[in-house]
Amino acid sequence: MGVRGLTTYINSNQDIFLRRHYLHDCNLVIDGHSLCSQLYRSLNCFSAFGGDYDKFASYIRTFFKSLRKCNLNPYVLFDGSYEMRKLKTAYNRLRSKINGASRLDPVTQSSLQIFPLLLRDVFKEVLIEMMVPYTTCEFEADDEIAAMARYLNCPVLSYDSDFFIYNVLYIPFNTLEIKPKQIVLNNVKVHVMECRIFKVEYLAANFGGLKEELLPLLATLLGNDFVEKRVFNKFFSQLKLQKSRIKRNEQQRNIHSLFKWLQDESLDSAISKILGRLKKERRNKVLTTITKSINGYHRTHCLSLKYFNLCKEEPLDCLDTNIQITLNDNEIDSSEETDNEESDDSSSTSSTKENTDSDVQNSNNNHINGMPEWLAEYIRLNKVPRFYINLYTHQLYFSSPQAEDYSDEDASLCALPILRYVFDILTDFSHEHFVYVSRENNSNYKRLLVDKEYSISRFIETPFNELNNEQLKKYFYHFLEQKMPLDYEAIELLPHNFQLYMISILWWIRSCSVPLAHVHSLILTYVFLDAIDEKIGKFRGHNFFNNKHSKKIEELKKRPFVPASIDEELFLNKHKIQYEDCLIAGSVLLKHFEIDDSIRKRPKSYDVKKIHSFAQFQSCLLQFNGLNNLCGDPFRSTNYSKCYNGTFIYNIALKLENQDDPIHFIEQYLKGATSVLTFYKSLCHLFKKCLTTMNLSTVKWSYRKRRSRRKKKEDEDTKFIVEGFESHVVI
Repeated sequence: MGVRGLTTYINSNQDIFLRRHYLHDCNLVIDGHSLCSQLYRSLNCFSAFGGDYDKFASYIRTFFKSLRKCNLNPYVLFDGSYEMRKLKTAYNRLRSKINGASRLDPVTQSSLQIFPLLLRDVFKEVLIEMMVPYTTCEFEADDEIAAMARYLNCPVLSYDSDFFIYNVLYIPFNTLEIKPKQIVLNNVKVHVMECRIFKVEYLAANFGGLKEELLPLLATLLGNDFVEKRVFNKFFSQLKLQKSRIKRNEQQRNIHSLFKWLQDESLDSAISKILGRLKKERRNKVLTTITKSINGYHRTHCLSLKYFNLCKEEPLDCLDTNIQITLNDNEIDSSEETDNEESDDSSSTSSTKENTDSDVQNSNNNHINGMPEWLAEYIRLNKVPRFYINLYTHQLYFSSPQAEDYSDEDASLCALPILRYVFDILTDFSHEHFVYVSRENNSNYKRLLVDKEYSISRFIETPFNELNNEQLKKYFYHFLEQKMPLDYEAIELLPHNFQLYMISILWWIRSCSVPLAHVHSLILTYVFLDAIDEKIGKFRGHNFFNNKHSKKIEELKKRPFVPASIDEELFLNKHKIQYEDCLIAGSVLLKHFEIDDSIRKRPKSYDVKKIHSFAQFQSCLLQFNGLNNLCGDPFRSTNYSKCYNGTFIYNIALKLENQDDPIHFIEQYLKGATSVLTFYKSLCHLFKKCLTTMNLSTVKWSYRKRRSRRKKKEDEDTKFIVEGFESHVVI
């Protein structure tokens, strides 16, 4: 969460506190969640359509290639379970996300930062692909990141104001130039990334006499995850605010005044004066909070070193030495209170905050203090997906607000039986229920008790942490046998990286009302991202591609027509798809990676019902991949960036919505791309076989009626403008 207002304060004085720096030839400790978020923010993606994961994956690759070019060794750390002190923050953030996601559409998507459901998993996919070392911490990663950076004596890359306090070399992401440049250093040409770097010494030097050990106290006073700022309202009411020629808001004036006040204090004297502004009965509690906060920022213990093979055992100098602060009323600089300290009373809290406190308390009743060693090890070894960790530690699961229909129920509810099964496996079927934090239709959250109504019988009595790999895999198959018996003969014929994808489609159809056109849009997306992209390169500019290959495509269209037939045998080897056929398919399909012209001209035509349907599918896909991971990977994990582009899926679904026979339409649409069509039709054949065997069926799409309008000839000037702004990008 960081220290409120500190990033703004530092940025407004960056010439003082941030020095220009050339980043190259060193280790770099990276805050994984922060980097993932910041990279997505800096990429112009269409969040309103559920995530263009191929585009995001390509951008991540570019970033890490830049690091390699500058001879940087990245170590990426991710957060694990929420700590109890963070739960209130988590609830408040969820409310904010729901409010933002409920207003998401093609017009607002550039101003609303809503992260698609599978975003962090795509980020990890690329790390694995590029062999970038990473680990997931048991709880919040900030302390580990700082401790590791101190051990390696290298910078931290993040965008979290806590790192201004941690006494580490800190590079705020917003100061980093991602594109490397070549410079000459010591008569040698080197590639560097320009940035600004922060050192605590720069801060201390500006406020002469300020001791570095006091910075965690500043974070505590301003409000962090340990304590709310309102606890110290009495102190701030008596703090002499510094006059300034620069116009600052109250928070910025408080920060500046705190720095000025602390430069003349020691840790003991500062704490004494702070406690002196509180009632006696509150001092011990606040002192404990201050001590915890200070020790959190001074932590040196770093378990991650072991998992990066940087150290076999915990180094002696990485053992924590907690600061002990004792309370002596005689030494406290006390000022008698003459008011009721309204700022400390819970009565000043709004009803919304009361609800949040209640939710945290309810979670606390189910909280398991500490974490078993086996679970910590499983998390580090990626045997437990990070989004399941809170299920064990708090018996709690937060939904992830997506682009969906907020007048309908939560799109993730269709996957609750899978989530309940995961919970039962993790906890050895020992709990009656867990809490699923869903969303209301009014942009708020609600807490659902997911009880044993969703459970199935236990398969093996052996505790989860004692199961071998074969037993784990049997757990996955047991779920399918109980909930959705599969046509394994058909599933096993599919490409390995498409099998879980197909299982998720079948569950989606079983649990929701799914039009056939939506299924075909998913299958065609997989064909393009996994097969066509490999042949022609990852082009995304339609006009650019067609201009480059125009002569070749015209020649190919003159070839004798060969029908795509699967009568004799199925065609399921993507490597046998012909390059020439991919050129023809690409020339037709690439335009669907851009927002459709109809939405550009009429934003209200954005069909949130379609978006909701695909949000349901993403939830199924996420949970099946999570269960698969937990059960020892009986199937190959889905590579999301090679099967899902929300904009493309939406546009194809729009194209197919009035087609009674999607396969026939696609055959005509991609005429001449014979091997591409044969591959696509083979996948469709196995899908249809599964539907028949499993007695499942799709529904007819009931689209909204629109007023009839006279057809107008497309304005050529408008068309020219649209084409001019199309992204001619090779990714």
